[in-house]
Amino acid sequence: MITRGRVIITAVVVSLLALLIGAVLLTPRTSSEPLDPASAAPDGSRAVAQVLGQHGVDVQIAHRVREFDTSDVQGATLVLTRPQLLSPNTLQRTMALAANARRVVIVDADPSTIKALGLPVPQADPLESQPVSRCTVPWLDSLRLSYADISYRPSDAGRTCFGEGGEGAVVVLPAQGHAPETVLLGSHAVLSNKSVVDADNAAIILRTLGATDRLVWFAPSLATGDSDVAQGPKWPAWFHPAIWLAGAVILIVIVWRGRRFGRLVPEPLPVVVPAGETTRSRGQLYRKAHDHTRASAVLRLATRTRLARYLGLAPNGRPETLIERTARAAEHDPHQVAELLYGADPPDDEAMTALAQHLQQLERQVRR
Repeated sequence: MITRGRVIITAVVVSLLALLIGAVLLTPRTSSEPLDPASAAPDGSRAVAQVLGQHGVDVQIAHRVREFDTSDVQGATLVLTRPQLLSPNTLQRTMALAANARRVVIVDADPSTIKALGLPVPQADPLESQPVSRCTVPWLDSLRLSYADISYRPSDAGRTCFGEGGEGAVVVLPAQGHAPETVLLGSHAVLSNKSVVDADNAAIILRTLGATDRLVWFAPSLATGDSDVAQGPKWPAWFHPAIWLAGAVILIVIVWRGRRFGRLVPEPLPVVVPAGETTRSRGQLYRKAHDHTRASAVLRLATRTRLARYLGLAPNGRPETLIERTARAAEHDPHQVAELLYGADPPDDEAMTALAQHLQQLERQVRR
C-alpha cells in the first residue's frame, strides 16, 4: 500500500539524489598534481598561470603531447614540467613539435631527460647548498632564487645563473639548428603556489615564461605519462566522484528504507514482583550509591504530584500556587513548605531520612 508519507519520502530522496548528481557534474574539475597550472594545492602552479594571464600571456594547458601541435607552439614559449613522467620517445617528439618555438623551458630535468633530448649538458647533480646570485644570463641578472633542486654544468655554449664555477640552477642553451633556445630550470620552487612569492621567484618565472604572448604549458601527470615512473594502476577521472556518489546513494537508501522501532509490546513478567519490594530495592540502590540528589528529587516529585492531584491543581502548574495551597491546607508556614518541596538536596543519610519523614508528615496534614 502506497501511503502519503512514503510518497513524500520518495520525493525527498529523489530530490537529494538529483542534487548530488548535479553537484558532482557541475563541480569544476581541479587537479592535485604537482606543478599543474590547474592545481591550487601548495605544490601546484595555478598562481603562476593566473599571474601570467594577468600580464597578457595566453596560457594553453596540455597534459598529453597530442593536445598541442606545431601551430600552437609557433613563436610561443613551451614549458615542460615533470619530464621524468615521459618516455624518451615522447620527449623527442615534444622537442620536434617545439622546433619553431621561441623558447623551451624544462623544469627539473634529470640526467636521463637531458640524455634523451641530446642537450649539451654533460653534468646534472642535486644541489644541496643555497643557490648563489651569480649570473651570466642578462634577463635574470641581479635576481635571487629561493631554492633549487639541480645544478647543471653545460658546455661552453651555455650560460648559467644561480651558481658558480661554471654550474648553475638555471642554464640557457642558445638556439642551434632545429632546436630553439632551451632553458633548464632546476627549481620547482619558482612555480609552486607555496613558494612563488619567496625571494625573487615571481620575477624569475615571469621573465622566463613571459617572454612571448603565448605559453604552451605541457604538464604530464601520473595518469597521462608514459615512462616507467608513471606506470601503475590508473583510475579514470570519474572514479573518485562515482565512489562518493555511490556512498551517498547507499546512505540515502539506508535512511529511507531503514525500519524504525514500533510501539512497545507488553509482555507478562515470568514472576510477580510486589510493588513494595520494588520500592525498597530501589531505595537500597540509592542508599548504596549515596545518591542523595536523585533520591530526594524522586521523593519530592512524587509528593508534589500527589499533593497537586489531591488539591485539584494541574500536575505541571506553577510552584507558587502549589506551595500556597499546600501551606493553607496543612496550616504551615509557606517558607517551610517551599523548603520541603523545592529546597536544597540533603547532604547525608540522616538528612535524607528526615526529609522523607517531613514529606510524609506534610501529606498527612494536608489530607486530614
